[in-house]
Amino acid sequence: MSSADSSFACAPILLIGFNRPDFMRAQIAAVRAARPARLYVAVDGPREGRPDEVARCAGVRECVKLIDWPCEVKTLFREKNLGCKMGVSGAITWFFENEEEGIVLEDDCRPTIDFLRFASEMLAIYRENERIGLVAGFNAFDLQSNRRVTYHFSEHLDIWGWASWRRVWQKYDVTMAKYADRAETLIEQSKMLPYGKMFMRKGLAEVRAGLNTWDFQFALMFLAEGYLAIAPREKLVANAGLCDAAATHTGGYNYYAPRFAKAGRLEFPLVHPEAVVCDEWADRRREQMEGAIFPRGLTWLGCKFPCLCPFLSMIGRIVESALPIVFRYP
Repeated sequence: MSSADSSFACAPILLIGFNRPDFMRAQIAAVRAARPARLYVAVDGPREGRPDEVARCAGVRECVKLIDWPCEVKTLFREKNLGCKMGVSGAITWFFENEEEGIVLEDDCRPTIDFLRFASEMLAIYRENERIGLVAGFNAFDLQSNRRVTYHFSEHLDIWGWASWRRVWQKYDVTMAKYADRAETLIEQSKMLPYGKMFMRKGLAEVRAGLNTWDFQFALMFLAEGYLAIAPREKLVANAGLCDAAATHTGGYNYYAPRFAKAGRLEFPLVHPEAVVCDEWADRRREQMEGAIFPRGLTWLGCKFPCLCPFLSMIGRIVESALPIVFRYP
């Protein structure tokens, strides 16, 4: 059994960028090993009143010249800034108008070649399975109840490196109009623990108040349609943008950032679960860890007092080792 190599047929890939040329260069370097035959590149335009972004957005577009393998390249370069909500969702819609299935990578998501092969295989295997809505590359805490299989099924939606099908994205509605009258009921009737429901309610309120984002709408659709996601046993996509000063929504300190910035590996051929059933243990344990007061407190303090970040990380590691129970929501 061995890790992935470049001898597989990689699914089409969409790369989404904005104003970080170095991030786009790293993305192209990450997918080069898989040599996808079709690559889509979408770049949002500079924001008004930000003249510095004109050159930076142009630098991101120039990165397509780094695609040096036989490949059909399609581009969607916006002249004006659409923002996270319409820019990202519009790019994904454009992608799935051209492809029945494929892999979506925002510029801060660093995929391993294992993920690109894993996602390509999962897209083919579960193409006709209407219960499956997404193939995730991210597993926040590398949780899985049965470690003997390669992946599990989850009710959580992770979009730090993912793959899906046109049949799923066609149900996406950036306005949430389809679910507006039952959004609260969907959240309350879900299996999520109290913190998970609180987090979703907060997201719903922020989007209704005008938060410029696209992903909560996807999460609500996922919940409403009763989809399951395929999640690898451990994360195969590293997040390089968490805590980055230029990040739109995830700038600032996060205790878990170093952990999220490291990706693992898979062995092939894959070992499949016996049934398409949600791994309830993994989902609930994840919610416990996401809702734990102690690491959230460290993150809050680090954002308020950046000078304390190294000290907070050290304290967190000590406490996590000695009292792991405080890293779970009761």
